[in-house]
Amino acid sequence: MKIIFLLLIIIASPLLKLYAQMDLDGEFRFRWYSDRFYDTRDNRDKENYIRYFGRLHGSIQSSKTTTFHTEVSTVIQNPNTVSARNIAGSGRLNFTVSQLYADIVMPDIPVLDLMRLRLGRQPFGLGSGLSFGESYYYLEKFDGARVDLAYGDLTLTGFGAITGQNLSESGLYPEPGSDQVYALRAGYSVYQQDIIAYYLLNKYRGMYNDNYIIGAGLNSEMLQNRLNYFAEFAYQKFNTAPGLPEKGGIGYMGGIGYRWTIGPIRSLKVETRYAAFRGDDKSTKDIEIFSPPYASFFWGDRFGYVNGEIGGNFPNNGRYPDGSRLWFTRVYMIHKSLPALRVQLQYLKMNEYEDTDGINPFDDEVSLRFYYQLYKQAQLQLRISKSFVNGEDTDANNSGQITSSEDRYSYMRFMFEVNLEF
Repeated sequence: MKIIFLLLIIIASPLLKLYAQMDLDGEFRFRWYSDRFYDTRDNRDKENYIRYFGRLHGSIQSSKTTTFHTEVSTVIQNPNTVSARNIAGSGRLNFTVSQLYADIVMPDIPVLDLMRLRLGRQPFGLGSGLSFGESYYYLEKFDGARVDLAYGDLTLTGFGAITGQNLSESGLYPEPGSDQVYALRAGYSVYQQDIIAYYLLNKYRGMYNDNYIIGAGLNSEMLQNRLNYFAEFAYQKFNTAPGLPEKGGIGYMGGIGYRWTIGPIRSLKVETRYAAFRGDDKSTKDIEIFSPPYASFFWGDRFGYVNGEIGGNFPNNGRYPDGSRLWFTRVYMIHKSLPALRVQLQYLKMNEYEDTDGINPFDDEVSLRFYYQLYKQAQLQLRISKSFVNGEDTDANNSGQITSSEDRYSYMRFMFEVNLEF
């Protein structure tokens, strides 16, 4: 019914244009993977598979100040997570409404330069994704309201959403109890520096299940956009029941990049980034941890992602209690004689924040990528990746045998992608 509803809107667009202006855009990705595994206990050799991603986004401007947005994405249900993962594999494809909101702009508010109100299912992100990242993986998640206020170079944003709701056994009506998130963000631009400060409140159903995060960050592009850098720091505090240890910790990230033009090289850029999520120090009675539920950023290939919805390499939902550190570096080049081709080499190094047991569960990876712009809205990508394990097989669970999750193996991956935007 969801996709039929959107198609009806598209078909009826000539009629809608009598009263409003409608714009439609979207994206389609086709990916073919071939993974070869090494040093495995189950003697697996090679896996070939295909993934798809589809997205249709429609905007209907009903007046000069009001716009209606809707978006449909292809998904495949992942039983290990709360909601769906939208890069679908071979098999049944489902569809979900990932956006459905009204955008109302009010430019004539007294004192302010602008006021914007957004109501409905909508994306929202903070900073560089350390504490709250905007991602296609958060589908069917943020149903709520957003208010943006602007005065000169100062902006203030308030956001609140219901992220989960108790339902009756029949699923026909809601019952008391919901998961909620609230955010307040202030931004200011000065001397080519975009500075933000934010407050996040995550309220889960039940007692002592809430936590808050305060953070600040900046990003800038200087020297005619050749130099770019960013930094962000945040502190998280959990509400704990009386008598239990205090729980909370810090997270931080930063990066810098510079782009040159040298001889026949049209564009040469070197970039490095670092992120840290604090883990528990066993020598203290408190629980040190930085574990935002909606962190989201993607560095590297298979291992270099942080996302609370699909799992990821940071402490979340009991994973990696020692925390994590990610160091990502990449170099890319565009030659003047081949302006449509970009060659990129990147490396990801991962470690624990606190090494309490002498075991590093993370793997490193190196990747070589080729991007070729066929047309303005069509791009090809070839990716060659290799992983490196950071330790031997260890019976970390003390089960008497090495389980599949404790099997340390490396892989070589080839991936070919066709990306179309319209």
